[in-house]
Amino acid sequence: MLKQPDSVELQARIESAQAGYRDRKAGLDMNAGTDPVSGRAVPKQVDGGTVVFFCPSPLDILPVYLEQVKNGYQPHPLSVVQIDHSRFDVYFFKPESEIKAALEQIAKDETAKYHAEIEQHNELFIQAQVDAQLKVDRTREERDLAKAEAERRAEVERQIRETFKPAEAVEAPTPTPAPTLTKVKRT
Repeated sequence: MLKQPDSVELQARIESAQAGYRDRKAGLDMNAGTDPVSGRAVPKQVDGGTVVFFCPSPLDILPVYLEQVKNGYQPHPLSVVQIDHSRFDVYFFKPESEIKAALEQIAKDETAKYHAEIEQHNELFIQAQVDAQLKVDRTREERDLAKAEAERRAEVERQIRETFKPAEAVEAPTPTPAPTLTKVKRT
């Protein structure tokens, strides 16, 4: 059957795509992509609502923190994460305007993808119906052709049989006995 766009399904897809955006870390994810040849995980750039700033020493944490808050970034619940004894990552949410714009873009992308899927589904359905109808027509034509061939063969066979019909056996007349001659005496 042909598929019609469903606003409820579309909205669910949009919400699902947007759900993880805010907490997803933006940047290079070492396992986000897949190598098409080997199937192994490969690095891929990922967009998300969370940004991480690297601090090479504990003394850099406060200046980075204050500067990013001044730039509109919002504090993340993880805040500061220690990598090793002297290195730290400071987590922030992107400014709300950037997150809102990204969510709108996700909605547009999901809508376009959804409509493309529906269009592809409908096209495949139509092609399947065309193929099925052509198969039915081909089968009907083959059946009609076989019937016509059988009828033609029967007609030719009838004509051949009439042409080469053995002559009816005519009964040979039974020979009448030949008259026997009798000697007549002369006197």
